Amino acid sequence: MKSIKESINRREAERLDFPDCWEEVAPEEWRRLLWLRQQLMERKGITLDDILRDWCAFVLQNRGLKKNRPEFWLLVRRLAGTLGWMWRTEQEGEHTWVSLTYDSTVNLLPKVGPLLGPASHGADLTFGEFRAATAAMNLYDRSHEDNDLLALCAVLYRPAQKLKGVFRREPFDADRLPVLMARAAMIQPYLRWGIYAWFAYFCQYLYTGTFLIDGQEVCFAPVFDRTKRTEGKPAEGLGLNSILYSVASSGVFGTATDTDKHQADRLTKQYKH
Repeated sequence: MKSIKESINRREAERLDFPDCWEEVAPEEWRRLLWLRQQLMERKGITLDDILRDWCAFVLQNRGLKKNRPEFWLLVRRLAGTLGWMWRTEQEGEHTWVSLTYDSTVNLLPKVGPLLGPASHGADLTFGEFRAATAAMNLYDRSHEDNDLLALCAVLYRPAQKLKGVFRREPFDADRLPVLMARAAMIQPYLRWGIYAWFAYFCQYLYTGTFLIDGQEVCFAPVFDRTKRTEGKPAEGLGLNSILYSVASSGVFGTATDTDKHQADRLTKQYKH
C-alpha cells in the first residue's frame, strides 16, 4: 500500500492506504475499474488519464476521504501517476494501444448478484469445471464470440447452495450448461471480461507458478510440459484429458466421473507424482 500521510492527517492515513498491487484492490474498486475500461473502449473522447483520475477518486472516496476536501483533487492527480503497474501501453505506428493487465490469482469478483465465483487461487475448482472452463476460454480466445465468454462465466459462477451450514457454489454439472448460461446472462458484459482476465492468468500461473497445498510447495509446470509432448501445446488443451484418465486409471480418486469432482490442484498434484 502507498502511504499518503503527507497529504492528509495521520488518523485518516491509517484508513486510506492506496493500493499498489492487485491483492490490495477491493472488489468494488475492481468492478469500478472494469466499468471504466469498458468506457475507454466504447466512448469517444475518453483518455487513459481520465480513467486513471476517475478510478483514483473512486478509491479515495471508497476508503473514506471526502471529495470536498481541498487537497482531494491534488491527491487524485498525484496518485494517478502511480498506476503504471495496472495498465500497459504499446505504440504501433500512429496508433497507441492501451490494455488493462491483471496478473493475480486473487479473485476480486467473489460474487456477482446471486452467483458465487471461485475461491482465490482456484482453491475450490473441481477438475471437471476446470476442464470445462479451459475449453470455453480456448474457444473464446479463437472466436471472440460473446457466447463463448458467457459459457466461461457460467461454468465458474454458479448459484449458491448451503452445504453443512456454509454457502458454496452448487456442484458443476456439464449437462446443465445451457441452464447455467441462462442464469449467467445477468452478469454485466464489462464484468465478464474481468472473469476472463482472472481465469486466464490463473491458467498461466498454473503452468509456471508455485502453489502451497497442504503445507507443501507444488509446481505443476512438469505436468503440463509432459502432456505438451504428447498432446500438443498446453494452450490448446492443457493435456487435461491425459491427466483425467491417468489419475482415474490409478484408482486413487475412483472412476473418471469421480475424478472430475475432485479439486483440480490436489488431483494434478497426484498426477505429478
